[in-house]
Amino acid sequence: MVTGLLVIAVTLFVFARAAVLRSSGQSAADAAALAAATESRDKLYQDFREAVDGDGDLDDILTGEDFYVDAACDVAAPRLANQNDAVLDGCDPLSDGRPGYEVSVLTNDTLGDTIIPGVPEDQQANGIATAVIRGLCEVEDEGNAEVELDCEEEDLTFDPGDEDELPEARELFQVYLED
Repeated sequence: MVTGLLVIAVTLFVFARAAVLRSSGQSAADAAALAAATESRDKLYQDFREAVDGDGDLDDILTGEDFYVDAACDVAAPRLANQNDAVLDGCDPLSDGRPGYEVSVLTNDTLGDTIIPGVPEDQQANGIATAVIRGLCEVEDEGNAEVELDCEEEDLTFDPGDEDELPEARELFQVYLED
């Protein structure tokens, strides 16, 4: 009877450890995907700042065209995966054309010793996350001395030559995880 209870307790411990490992992997994937999308959002914002000076198409920037930046998958995503005790396994732009990334990671930690047959000791957890960059504004007018944007939260009007009036990146783009 005691042996049976001990086996049940150890088995429940193994399943709990697997659940924690899986959760850790998913958290790392979420963080890495958000880091990649935020890096690209920052690039879009820089493009926006250059475009208001006349060096680009505001409409294309605000819809996220040309959002991809190498640093998103080469630097930002691996850094955040590593900070969450995981390694980046994949990082790709979304296949449906929306600006964003699908990221996969593997945990550095393993399940460890188990008494459950068929479960390898070196079993890692994986996590997959999708982060999307969504433009919040549309250009209403950019022909005058001021630029007018029609945004979800509020309409924005600013003088492109005045740095203090330029909207922040968070006012123009939303970065979020998709289920």
